[in-house]
Amino acid sequence: MVLYVRQSATVDALWPVKRVAVTDPQIADVQVLTPKQILVMGKAVGSTDLVLWGEGEQARRIRLDVELDLRRLQEELTRLFPQGRLEVSQSQGVLVVKGLLSRVENAAELNKYFEALGVKYVNMTSVAGVQQVMIQVRVAEVSRTALRELGINAFHTGRSFFGTSTVGSSSGGAINPISIGPLKGTLNAPNIPFNFTQDVAVSPSITLFGGFPKADLEIFLQALAENEYMRVLAEPNLMALSGEEADSLAGGQYPIPVVQGSTTGGGSSITIEYKEFGVRLRFRPTVLGDGTIRLYVAPEVSELSEVGAVQIQGFQIPSVTSRKAESTLELKSGQTFAMAGLLKSTVSGRSSRVPCLGDLPILGPLFRSVSYQRGETELVIIVMPTLVEPMSQTQLPPLPGVQHSDPCDWELYCCGKLQSHQPPKLSAADAAWFQKMGFGSLNTTALPAVRRTGEA
Repeated sequence: MVLYVRQSATVDALWPVKRVAVTDPQIADVQVLTPKQILVMGKAVGSTDLVLWGEGEQARRIRLDVELDLRRLQEELTRLFPQGRLEVSQSQGVLVVKGLLSRVENAAELNKYFEALGVKYVNMTSVAGVQQVMIQVRVAEVSRTALRELGINAFHTGRSFFGTSTVGSSSGGAINPISIGPLKGTLNAPNIPFNFTQDVAVSPSITLFGGFPKADLEIFLQALAENEYMRVLAEPNLMALSGEEADSLAGGQYPIPVVQGSTTGGGSSITIEYKEFGVRLRFRPTVLGDGTIRLYVAPEVSELSEVGAVQIQGFQIPSVTSRKAESTLELKSGQTFAMAGLLKSTVSGRSSRVPCLGDLPILGPLFRSVSYQRGETELVIIVMPTLVEPMSQTQLPPLPGVQHSDPCDWELYCCGKLQSHQPPKLSAADAAWFQKMGFGSLNTTALPAVRRTGEA
């Protein structure tokens, strides 16, 4: 007798039944409806025996084979996974599922479905589509800074009077003056010019300075209008298999001194650790089968900067300016997504003045130091994943540097050119390939144009 899992059937006895039994209750269950009618229910795939005993102890043994209803199961899988193409079969009590699924999540849902059925199964399905993903990331940043500063310091020295006006600059301190004055012993001599009295350098904050020797007066002026523009564009490309993580770095490492502790002589030892910087791209794609890609991506662009650098025991450790983002996206192959954006605008100003004197209508600027700074930063990070397949040799793009041709002595020494205007020559391998492909009779006058455009 053949039963299907989770289905029942009745058995008609030839005589009144006194008792019944199933040799393996895990495979099937039995229930007496009437003395001559027995209900049998399939529970799991397998085989067992149903034994019936009558009032005269006569016995009847029935073989029960519990199987899966493959036709009904096929209809159920078609309803649950309409975009997939699945086929089910049974081999020695084990269910075998083959075919294509449209999404990776469908494989997990399929496993849960069979586990709920309580059957042994082998999942031999695969996800449709190409499983290799290439990601193109563009990090674009534009930064603009405008600065306006004005500060005046004045010094007066003499035998009967000395005085100064040193108003704080935009950084909070006074302008560092230059030690200028008459030489020692010549204070009362007429028409003696000012000289540098100490071996000091001119402060970078001072833009103009001068003096009047006859009046023993020195004036230092800080007047600066500065505009700064910076543009950063990075376009890293990387490829990975579905479900695998890829990582690339185009940059370098800079050393950081680390104090390890005291030595036997009472000093301290210093070791060097390296920190990476540059253009880094890390991503992990998951192909969902219907042209959709679930993408974890973490791009980062960093560069060394002297702003914020520190000095430790003679070592200068630079700071790092970084732009990075980390996110998980889901999009179709070839679609573009702006995963991060930033618009930053800052305005700062400072005015330092001598009380009362700095508020005078005309002479007030002599006793004031003002600074006004405005900055704008725009940043956007765009990602585009694409399903790709390997290329043939004829589809390889031109490599960087293939168009370079070394200059001759005349071009290098006399013209100062680092690259020849002549087209680069074909290598022996390239020449053999051109001959094999039937391009041996090409017009040589057309080769420079071909090489410049990279169409070979």
